[in-house]
Amino acid sequence: MQTADSSLSIRPGPIMTNSHITPKQQPPINHGGAVDRAASRYGIPTNDWLDLSTGINPIAYPVPDIENAYWQRLPLTSELDGLKAAATQYYHLPTTDHLVCAPGTQALIQMIPFWLKDRMADQATKNVHVMGPTYGEHERCWRRAGYHCQPHQTDPANRIAKATDILSTAETGTVIILVNPNNPDGAMFAPDDIFKLGKLANARNCWLVVDEAFMDCQPDQSVCSRIDQLQNTIVLRSFGKFFGLAGARLGCAVMDRNLATDLESRIGPWAIPGPTMVVGAQAFSDMHWQQQSRTRLTADAARLDDLITKNSRLALSGGTDLFRYYDGEDCVALADHLGHRGILVRLFDHDANKVRFGLPGTDADWKRLAEAMADWHSPNR
Repeated sequence: MQTADSSLSIRPGPIMTNSHITPKQQPPINHGGAVDRAASRYGIPTNDWLDLSTGINPIAYPVPDIENAYWQRLPLTSELDGLKAAATQYYHLPTTDHLVCAPGTQALIQMIPFWLKDRMADQATKNVHVMGPTYGEHERCWRRAGYHCQPHQTDPANRIAKATDILSTAETGTVIILVNPNNPDGAMFAPDDIFKLGKLANARNCWLVVDEAFMDCQPDQSVCSRIDQLQNTIVLRSFGKFFGLAGARLGCAVMDRNLATDLESRIGPWAIPGPTMVVGAQAFSDMHWQQQSRTRLTADAARLDDLITKNSRLALSGGTDLFRYYDGEDCVALADHLGHRGILVRLFDHDANKVRFGLPGTDADWKRLAEAMADWHSPNR
């Protein structure tokens, strides 16, 4: 709000009005994890659902006992330093100076467009190209910040080439959004390809944003270790998915150290709760748990593929070790069949013939899904 100039105070009439400005409403994005909505639709209490609609590790990192002090006082700078040191080692970063921690990757996705807009105030071009189909919040958040967004419905085999073509002729300030591995099709792009895109973004004075939220199962495919050579690249990482602790609300942005200092200042102090810092620092450092989890997730992904394809007409279309992506005409009907049994899977607005399954965790969860699939009778058979 601007302060009225003193010369205005002697003028008759009000200098401000009480008119209400209603923001433009946008339709909600169909996200996974909407158990409450499914509970209302099928009349099944929320606690009775098996939620397979997200890509969150169903067997979470064991949360340690946390002293009351971490709940009762503001987080300390030394605790944030410890979290960043553990994350820097986990992500194989050159230094902690390249890392920014935030209360969830979603918070970064919402903040970065406005922050970058301020940094690019002298640049007329505000074009954003989203390599899709992918996570819908990217396009929405850049549009909200006033950018002109163009989504590209690309085949995974052509996605890097398309991004390269755009950058090769892009105007200064153009932003490319690429999710790697992609959600929902799971397409993975080699770190050398991402690195080349980042170098091209530098050369064109453009920006590359790489969302690596599902990269933890293949850490050697990340571009994070080379971030000191990519001045105009921003990499997003998620803590909650691989470690199975989405409620901890911790996400990281990896970038040039000068950019990191500026973004961290924009986020402000005490953004990460003290208990989250305790869990995060320990989880980032626990290499034994990480490797065990990667081995288990790989085996469980194959187990899920076998279960779904043997009991339906669906075919594997893609995925990661945290979620599987299937194709077929029965997707909507099968999702409804499972919904009546309190099992939630993820359908997509962009393609009714696609469905995504997360992994069951316990033996009881696997048995429940297996029984529901055994009862499935395709209407197209």
